[in-house]
Amino acid sequence: MERNGLKLGGVFVPISLVFLGLLLLSLPALASPKARWSWLKGVRHWTAPDHTRVVLDVTGPGKARVFRLYHPTRVVVDIKGLRVRGRGREKVGDGVVREVRWAPERGGVRVVLVLEGNLKHHLFYLKPYMGRTARYVVDVQKPEKVVVQEKRQREAAAAKEKRERHFIVVIDPGHGGDDPGAIHNGIVEKRVVFSIARRLANLLNTTPGYRAYLTRKGDYYLPLRKRVEIAHDYKADLFISIHCNAAPNRRARGVMVFALSNRGATDNVSRMLAKIENTADMMEVEFTKKREVNYILLDLAQNYSRVESEKFARLALRSLVRYTGMPRGGVKKARFTVLKNPGIPSVLVEVGFITNRREARLLKSGLFQTRVAIALADAVEEYFKGKLKAPSPEVMMAKAHLERVGSKTGATKKAARASKGKPTRLSKRKPGTPRRFIGRRWVIHVVKKGDTLWEISRRYGVKIKTILVANGLRKPTIYPGQRLVLPVAKVTTL
Repeated sequence: MERNGLKLGGVFVPISLVFLGLLLLSLPALASPKARWSWLKGVRHWTAPDHTRVVLDVTGPGKARVFRLYHPTRVVVDIKGLRVRGRGREKVGDGVVREVRWAPERGGVRVVLVLEGNLKHHLFYLKPYMGRTARYVVDVQKPEKVVVQEKRQREAAAAKEKRERHFIVVIDPGHGGDDPGAIHNGIVEKRVVFSIARRLANLLNTTPGYRAYLTRKGDYYLPLRKRVEIAHDYKADLFISIHCNAAPNRRARGVMVFALSNRGATDNVSRMLAKIENTADMMEVEFTKKREVNYILLDLAQNYSRVESEKFARLALRSLVRYTGMPRGGVKKARFTVLKNPGIPSVLVEVGFITNRREARLLKSGLFQTRVAIALADAVEEYFKGKLKAPSPEVMMAKAHLERVGSKTGATKKAARASKGKPTRLSKRKPGTPRRFIGRRWVIHVVKKGDTLWEISRRYGVKIKTILVANGLRKPTIYPGQRLVLPVAKVTTL
């Protein structure tokens, strides 16, 4: 009769005994509640203009229950099936949440958010995604009057810029806060794109006829629909969202510019990338209660912005390739949420692949980030060239001259009134004399030992204040080796 078994250490063991031993070894793990429970790994918080987000990093889901207590107002989150190693406390103190406390509580964990008033809150759970752990998120909204006041401030700023005939550009640094974006080669996407966005805003704010605003001014989470809303509050003439690219293929490289697609993504890469970016926003905001009506209304309002977006996308891609030397990834189309801006030309720029080691080294460099900002600023000027909304630098200078001289003599005031509505000349020009137009070109000056801002200002003909704004400097202090971006006037003779 044949026997079934295994030979272990030279001893024949029946296979039934092997199965019995494995079953006995697994019994402690099955009986232990620790094997079934998840753990609370950490607590973080982010402060945004309209809410405060508290994030509970966990290894898995539990059974959550949320309720309120008063005197003082607290939001209590009980999560059954969750464990934590001891008590903890995190001070917030941002005017919305005073502090966050957590401790073990009856077979689970209790998390308490102490609020500064009777504020609305929202709790939801996010599954593990793109290398990030699972997490519970509690959003506490700021008082309604604060949110309305900030919205009115944006609208007032937009109205002022429109009266002064400025082109308004809203720049959106991608991701932020609890959404870091892609992380590869020691680079966190949200930090790189925020640095580029600030440099671009500084450059545009030193250019006559332009005003730039950021959707987020710090490291905090901002829903995708909120970014679109901010652009509309500012009544933007152009919307630029800045991101870094990532791909499983480490050799993938190049710069890409995305415009809104009418029917969807143009290829599988665009479709996958749009899905990744859009799923960062778990809370959709609908215009009506019927989804079909929303899509119809949205598509009808996108016709103008879609055509103009493609125009700027081509200009931006050409400028980025020229200034950075990166490979041309092409103009793509995809249905990104941040591109659905009715009436506002909108693009999403992927400035490089952080999964590519060569491009990752470039993205770490402040000089390269400046070159990207210069390229986009140059594309913005090229796009708005010839459009009639903003006056030319010559007209702005002539207007200032008339106002200055007109305050001294009544005759000049009368002449200014008589010439109202007519094009203004800086000086009389004889027939046949070539015209001169003033534009901008960007020069990068490396500070040498002994250089001063005053000397640099005289050498390039740029005001010290303009240098400070263009480089985001708060103090007039420079050091050897520092690279300064100088918006130098360029005179073109025709």
